[in-house]
Amino acid sequence: MRWITHIAIAALFIKLVEISLLVDLSSYYFWPIIALYAVMPDFDSIVGIKHRTYTHTIYAPFIAALPLIFNPLLFTAALTAYLSHIFADLLTPAGLHLLYPKPTVYHFLPAAWRIKTGSGGELILLAAVLLLTASFTLAASTTELDKIFYYHRSHDIWVDISFYENGVLKSFNHEKVVWTDRKSRIGIVENCKLKIIGKEQIISIKIVRMEPAERYEREMRTTMKRLRGMNYLVVAYSTDYGWVDFLGTGRDLFLRTFDGNWNEKVRVRVIRSTS
Repeated sequence: MRWITHIAIAALFIKLVEISLLVDLSSYYFWPIIALYAVMPDFDSIVGIKHRTYTHTIYAPFIAALPLIFNPLLFTAALTAYLSHIFADLLTPAGLHLLYPKPTVYHFLPAAWRIKTGSGGELILLAAVLLLTASFTLAASTTELDKIFYYHRSHDIWVDISFYENGVLKSFNHEKVVWTDRKSRIGIVENCKLKIIGKEQIISIKIVRMEPAERYEREMRTTMKRLRGMNYLVVAYSTDYGWVDFLGTGRDLFLRTFDGNWNEKVRVRVIRSTS
């Protein structure tokens, strides 16, 4: 296979792994590594190793990716790209000695379907791979939402998001997700107020940052003046009749309960994060 086909197949493999494992391997600094590992097996002749031998075995991808083990996501991306090269070469008439130096040659396709390098068959394969990758990419927003719903319990997540609200397209960059219903809605904070966005409103969404975090509920006492600028997610507030459930920021609660007394004390339960 030509290098462009190997890189295209690597991109498809990366997208499939992202969808399967609910991970993000599409960070901009990953792609030079992905492209490098997608063609790395063919460096064998450059370093004086017989072509399609040691660098094209089943164990070579793991050895090659091992220096990146300190970063699990980068390791996964590199390993996936290298394995995609092995898969692509299994489609060719020459096949591979996957257990080299054992002489057994392995193929993925029947003899009549094998694809010669530079042939029309390779062009058809390249077109099909690009089409599939584009299709999976168009579905990326759903995948990103699945990641958010899955990881929000244990991680703080920041996103770039575009969505429709009352017919108007809005976009936010590096916005923290402060709430999800784990099904179809997420919450972000805009101008100190909670904005809940339904899945059907979202045009595009991409996770740009994710950090492990533990969330806990904390009771605190504050004044109306401080409450007005509070970004914490409030889940309840105290009244003379007991605790009342609530969902919103401190400003949302301020707008609901303010009676003109800025120094009035209020007890609230907020969600905090350890990150």
